[in-house]
Amino acid sequence: MTSPAIELEAVSKRFGPRVVLRDLNLRVETGEIAGFVGPNGCGKTTSLRLIAGITFRTAGRASVLGRDPTREPVAIRRRCSYLPGETCLYEWMTGSQALRFALAGYPQRDSELDDELRDTFALPLHRRVREYSAGMKQKLALHIALVPDVDLYLLDEPDRNLDPTSQFLVRSIVRRMARQRKTVLYCSHDLRNVEALADRIIFIHDGRAVAPESVLSARDALRGELRILVAPGTELPKDSAEVIEDPDGYLRVRTSGDPFQWLGRIDPGAIVAVEFGTTRLDLLYRELTAKDDHA
Repeated sequence: MTSPAIELEAVSKRFGPRVVLRDLNLRVETGEIAGFVGPNGCGKTTSLRLIAGITFRTAGRASVLGRDPTREPVAIRRRCSYLPGETCLYEWMTGSQALRFALAGYPQRDSELDDELRDTFALPLHRRVREYSAGMKQKLALHIALVPDVDLYLLDEPDRNLDPTSQFLVRSIVRRMARQRKTVLYCSHDLRNVEALADRIIFIHDGRAVAPESVLSARDALRGELRILVAPGTELPKDSAEVIEDPDGYLRVRTSGDPFQWLGRIDPGAIVAVEFGTTRLDLLYRELTAKDDHA
């Protein structure tokens, strides 16, 4: 039986009096693309840095690629590529210098992917990094993170500042890596990207992974919920149990009876769009954090 690529058991992390991780349990299988989502400040970045052996846990047990990241951080980083959430580049270097410098620590590289990214990103590698736009810097950081031929990729906000074409390319590369039995922990606020890409979603809130049974409960709640977009001024039936307006203009409706009977009492010409039984990741996460906030 293959050992997991990442296994954290009851891991806690403090920075002085501030507790960032609280008995975090996390398991990512070899060859898996695991989505890692949560609000700012919930502990995602600290978790990635701890897995990479950049920061060390206060308590608990951790195994990354069969090694303890506290005792053998260098050995782990030889087999791991980490993309920080904040682009960290030496801006006085040219793009070419930055690539050579950052990739020097990885003797094994994917030369075909290197060529592909050079052609597709088409960065002006002769220019200083300080002259790059935010999107160009992110492409350079991704080039550095994706080209090493390693076992584990920790990607913190890889889609930040990217145009849709580049986002599509990154998703394609990550899927290709998974087919090669590489492991990817993909952390992003773009929930649509995570939902489209990940084999499994790990929710983290207040330094803890949300229990699977809580996720199932939230999914069940959402399956009984209508999302409807109606024309302005449309009058809704009065017997709905709950109506909440989402930022995108849709109404989330939980009815006291049959939701389709309720829907049938609305003028069909006033209905722009309807969703039923959806478990979209953004709605699921909202449901989970709402449950936690009212616990």
